[in-house]
Amino acid sequence: MEDKKPHILIISTSPLSYTETFIKAHVELLDGKIFNIYGWGLDYNNSDGISLRDLYSVKTYRKWFSLLPHFLFFRMQQESSKKNTNEMLIKRYLKDNKIGVVLAEYGMTGSFITPICREVQIPLIVHFHGIDASSYEILERFKEGYQNMFDYATWVIGVSKRMVNDIVKMGCPKKKVVYNLYGPNRDFCDVRPNYQSNNIIAVGHQNFKKAPYLTILAFHQVLKKHPNLKLHFAGGGELLEVSMNTALALGIENQVIFHGKLQRSEVLELIKKSFLFVQHSIIAMDGNSEGTPVAILESMMAGLPVVSTIHAGIPDVVLNNETGILVNEKDVDAMAEAITKIVEDRALAEKMGQAGRQRALARFEIEQHIQKLNQLIKEI
Repeated sequence: MEDKKPHILIISTSPLSYTETFIKAHVELLDGKIFNIYGWGLDYNNSDGISLRDLYSVKTYRKWFSLLPHFLFFRMQQESSKKNTNEMLIKRYLKDNKIGVVLAEYGMTGSFITPICREVQIPLIVHFHGIDASSYEILERFKEGYQNMFDYATWVIGVSKRMVNDIVKMGCPKKKVVYNLYGPNRDFCDVRPNYQSNNIIAVGHQNFKKAPYLTILAFHQVLKKHPNLKLHFAGGGELLEVSMNTALALGIENQVIFHGKLQRSEVLELIKKSFLFVQHSIIAMDGNSEGTPVAILESMMAGLPVVSTIHAGIPDVVLNNETGILVNEKDVDAMAEAITKIVEDRALAEKMGQAGRQRALARFEIEQHIQKLNQLIKEI
């Protein structure tokens, strides 16, 4: 029965975006009655974009207004800080919806919500994803908050083996840390790439840790021998203009196609026309790095060989020279050589792609990721 299922509150930092497929999967697939709010600090909106302040303005404030003299009501409003008001509202939300467990997406969210969960004695699971375990600024700013969070949380999840080690080094008890890799959507299993095409694909937010300009520089070298190739980028981001200008400056603007943000169905169509996935992930200057890129897992599930870097969780999933080729970060020449090798041996492309598909099916399905989360919630 629906009433018997746990009421799970998923808190994230922002509205679910096209790049956060892992959080969408939690909302859609976890076994329970799911509630989702987002925001920074304790200033939250529900999944419809309505702030908790507005959500409760009629139920709470009008009730108070009718019971108190006007001057006393406004005096209370003045004396009550925004923080205290937000704390009151989130406690009210937890109580009204009979929340049994909170799943905080990103360590920062977990840090913010820990004091409330501790006060009302609701179990907390914190799910790290990447920047929250690597950015120097975030690690310094949330140093104390993370320690409080590690002390209270029942489970703390990392999505790469390196991230799990980093979380333990931060001070989280090892017995609380769980390695639980993402899983790609099953839609990608139904795709069949075109290993004889001239299309290479890159999918993801154009940001510093994905370093799309380095991918373009490597592709530029490959074009000298294979001018008919096309590199398709799916995704927007702060470096999109940098990438476009890089391609323009190199004179390859007709060979590098920028599609911007695409829906999953549109990405699947691009994969059908491609023979290779590329991504040159690096540790950014601010420390930001990947967890385990979902786009790489999706590409493997779809049967594409992967050329990427020895970075974060990528070596956990891509077997070098078996399901793809991995090079050192910022080694543009090595990436160009790896791409050229697969361009010139399409039988190898298919062999690696099919090996990657089998590996993804056996070890990285979304059902396995969700099943592990359900198990942790059930234990709580």
